[in-house]
Formats: sequence, C-alpha cells, structure tokens
Amino acid sequence: MDCRASGRGGRTRTVTVAPLHALALAAPDVLDALSPAELALLASLPELALRPDQRIPCGDWRSYGFICGRGFGKSLGIAIEINRRVASGETRAPALIAPTLDRVGEIQVPVIVETSPAWCRAEAYAGGVRWANGVTARPATSEIERPSSGDNFDLVWMTELQRWNPTTRIAAWHDITTACRVGPRAQYVWDTTSRGKNDLIAALLAQHDADLDAHRIVRGTTYDNPALARRYVTDEVRKYAHGSRAYLEEIEGKIFTSASGAIWEDSAWIENHRVSAWPSSPSVVVLGLDPALSGESWADEVGLCKGALDNGHVYLTDLSGRMSPETYARTVVRECQRGASGVVVERNHVGQHARDLIKVHAELAQMRIEILPDAARAFPPRRPGTIYIREIVSQTSKETRAAPAAALYVPGLVHHVGQLPQLEHQMLTWSQGMRSPNRLDAAVFVVSELGGVRVEHRDAARDVDAAATISAALRGRGAGRIGL
Repeated sequence: MDCRASGRGGRTRTVTVAPLHALALAAPDVLDALSPAELALLASLPELALRPDQRIPCGDWRSYGFICGRGFGKSLGIAIEINRRVASGETRAPALIAPTLDRVGEIQVPVIVETSPAWCRAEAYAGGVRWANGVTARPATSEIERPSSGDNFDLVWMTELQRWNPTTRIAAWHDITTACRVGPRAQYVWDTTSRGKNDLIAALLAQHDADLDAHRIVRGTTYDNPALARRYVTDEVRKYAHGSRAYLEEIEGKIFTSASGAIWEDSAWIENHRVSAWPSSPSVVVLGLDPALSGESWADEVGLCKGALDNGHVYLTDLSGRMSPETYARTVVRECQRGASGVVVERNHVGQHARDLIKVHAELAQMRIEILPDAARAFPPRRPGTIYIREIVSQTSKETRAAPAAALYVPGLVHHVGQLPQLEHQMLTWSQGMRSPNRLDAAVFVVSELGGVRVEHRDAARDVDAAATISAALRGRGAGRIGL
C-alpha cells in the first residue's frame, strides 16, 4: 500500500507501507475484532511487518545489498529472511560479519533473536546465534584480512560496510565471499550507509553494474520507513544542513566517489579526460620521485610517476611501488635513457641520498647529472647523456601543494594514460589530516612541474602565473560545489 506524506516546502513523497501497517490504516476495526489467538498468530509472522523494499526475494542471485539512509530498516529485513531460511531448512551454515565482534553482538544478534519464530527460537551463542533446530551462525570480524579461512557457509550477512577497516576490508570481503560456497544457492547479503569514498562499496557497485541479476542492490532513504516516529525523523534531519554532504549520505543514502574534503572532489575530473595512449612526440618528459627509506615490506611505497607535456596538456602514468633505493635509482636512470629529461625529487626525508644514488647509477650508464637550481626555470627538453634533477623541499601543507595540480584536472589539462587505480584511489580519498601517500606526492610533483605551477619555491613571478592558471581552471569548478 502506498501513502503520501508532506515534506519540506509543502512537497509530498510516496512511501510504501507493510501489510500489517496497511491493515491498521485501512481497516483498524478488523484488528480490533481478532481473537487473542489470531493476534498472536499475526505477531508470529514478522514478515508481514516488512515493506516490499525491505524484503529479500528468492531467486538465483549471488549477492543482495542495501545502501540506504539511517532508519530504513535494513537489519530488520535481513534478520527476518535469515530466520525464515534457517527455520525452513534452506540454510544450515550461516555467518555474521561486522566491523568488530562487538558489533556482531550489538547489531546482528539482537535483531535475529527478537524476530525468530516461536517454532524455531534463536538465542545468543558463542558471540553469534544458535537456533532451536541446531543451526549455528558463526561470528567473524572484518578487522583481519582472512576472517573466514577454512570455513564454508551457505548464507552470509555482512553489516556496516562503511565502518570496515580500510586496510583490511577488501581482503576480508574476498575471503568471506570465497567461503560462501556451500550448496546449490550460496548467497551473501550486506548493508551499509555511506560515509565518504569507500573502495569496498565502489567494488560492490561495479559488481552490480556488471551483472544486475546476480548482484542486486536496494537504494533507500530514512523517509522510506513510515514506522519511524515523526519526532525521531525530525531530530535526525536537523542534525545536518539540508542538502549538505552529510545529509545526503546519512539521510538520503547517497554515495560519493571522493572522500569528504578530498582535493580531487570528483572522479569525473579523471574519467572524462582519460586516454589510452602516450603522446607520440611530447615536448618534454619528466619523472616525479617521492623516495622511501627502505624497500622492506613495512616501509612506505616509493612514489614514482612519469609525465609528458604535449600542446599544453599533461599526460601521466604511475610507476610507483615498494622498491629499494637502489631499484628506484636504476628505474630513474632507465627512464631517462628511454626519453625522460630528468626527475623532480623531494628531499625532505632522505636529503641528498636520492640524488647521490641516481648519480652513481647514471655514471654506470655513462650519463651525467645536472642540478636545476633555478626554481623558475622550466624543465629543459631531453639532452642525451644528461639527467636533469630538480630537488625540492616541501615547506607548505600537502593541501596547498596539491590543490593547484588538482585544479588543472578540471578543464581537462591532465590525462591519465590507461587505468591507474592505486594512484587514483589516493587522489580521491586523501583529505587534510590523513597520512601522506607517496604516489599522490609524486604525481603532484610531475603535474605541477609540467603545468607551470611553482608552489614549493615561492617565486613571485611564478606565483602570479600559477594564480592565473588556477583561477581559470576553477571557473568551471564552482558550479559543482554549489549545494554540497
């Protein structure tokens, strides 16, 4: 049954109600006339309290997900379906996965126990749930990369994906879904609200786009649940400025492709100008290097990007990775043998060490290095046998350094050559206060160098030119910020 409710500014919206709510609204006398036994029977059928958008349908799908605003009723719909399957014998090996084991006990266990039918009661057991027919749901956490190693499940419920540990969530999801493999119809369900850029949610959306029938997703808002008290909804909405990003995420269930506060605000800045091939005759090719202190597994990656300037446009690719100082020095020399003019090196952490290593390997290749001391001097074209090096010391915040480079993306002056997923993830998720990602730093060095931005050296003439470039780029950016 559909009902119409008044909204902000006199607007109305249509909401769908559950069968029991529809009966209470349309024919309250019918409920009053029911006997205690009949009312008890209704109470034992919790699925009658579900709206159509809360119900998980039968079918040959692999995953079923909810991306909805708070209070939509995601957990209730999932719990009722799990109870139905366990009571009917369809499910014999379920699992419950949450950001932590405590959240399994706080979110998943109570709603399953409360909605379990009288003939197959569930109880909290060993951190998970046990039903009267002997089926047990094992709890696990996404805090580790292999939470389900060696397990076999036929139904998995993964909750609060927005809270999963960023460093383990993708690996944990792969491990869990691999373990969901028992029986002819092994399936997993998941739910989340939105909270900034999230690579796991992005992967699930891409999976859905690739196969709509196998990977289904429900989108919904807080307003879709008419059972919520009016005062509750009012108070929740008032927590956020209407139309703000927080409002759109928490209430409307919107998904954003960048982190809140990220300098690269929109993935379209990258996607709309991506190219598949390197320019055939660039005027200059430059490397950007953010060195790491070690190539050990615990060390940071080395940021190493390569850019080409062609007709005022910058073309960028990513060579970064975990490598020893010897390896990155050899890589720089090899790229200069192949056509690069030289490299922009940050020396904040390693001092002159990177330059000295490059010099050693250049001499082994019968090449020489030449330092570019003049910050205002443009990087010269390639001269065979010479590696130009510009050393910089970052004296400003990353946001100050990166914003001019990001602004050049807006009018389409920067093109990523092919797919650069790790670099692009750092661009779209880094915001002020987060740990410095080396790939992003290296890319900023290259784009700033080739784009004519000299933030690092505070040269007055260059700052005027940079300001003009940024101002022009931002003219097309303002509209996108309105209403965020």
